Amino acid sequence: MNQYKQPIIFSDFDGTITERDVIITIMEKFAPPEWVEIKNKVLYERTITLKDGVEKLFNLIDSSKKNEIITYIEQVARVRAGFDEFLEFCKSRKIDFYVLSGGLDFFIETVLENYKDKVKILCNKGNFLSEKIKIDYSFLPKNCTLCGDCGFCKIEVIEQYPKNRYTRVLIGDSLTDLSPSKVSDIVFARADLIKYLEEENIPYVPFKTFYDVKKELEELLIE
Repeated sequence: MNQYKQPIIFSDFDGTITERDVIITIMEKFAPPEWVEIKNKVLYERTITLKDGVEKLFNLIDSSKKNEIITYIEQVARVRAGFDEFLEFCKSRKIDFYVLSGGLDFFIETVLENYKDKVKILCNKGNFLSEKIKIDYSFLPKNCTLCGDCGFCKIEVIEQYPKNRYTRVLIGDSLTDLSPSKVSDIVFARADLIKYLEEENIPYVPFKTFYDVKKELEELLIE
């Protein structure tokens, strides 16, 4: 790693920071059975865009369930092993840690409540003014040439940090991280993202826990 470039971390949330995908966890508990077909069409058949798929999933759930969902997520969601230690590592190295997620603020902020002074969260917002849960978007793609069909353009956030000044590190686990992998300098991957990256011959470092990510970056950052 070029020691003259400032490292910067961009991490997915669902299934990356968390042990399980929180959206899936919510759907399993609160959505009717048709959520499974929508998920498969987004992730595996790829006949529904990421943006439309997430909209369809949350449109299955009544807005009145908001507080019940928050309480449930507080009880069951767990961050991945090594997350605390990795954030301390980032702090000691003055490395910014960004959470980039097409998920919704009400459950992401619930899970990361104890880390809000250590991470910068960029995500969409849940809208509970209608009968069903809607989404308010803040990071829709504007000029993206790689994807353009998601509800949160991770690429355009990453590219705000020029390649000649930053070593851009992406940590992810799924289809939402495939396109941003193409503009990142180092990619840490697990789960389905590994399959997608191998299909497109994009290099990556596999990981299971944040201990793995910390160890690898410590070696890369040796001056």
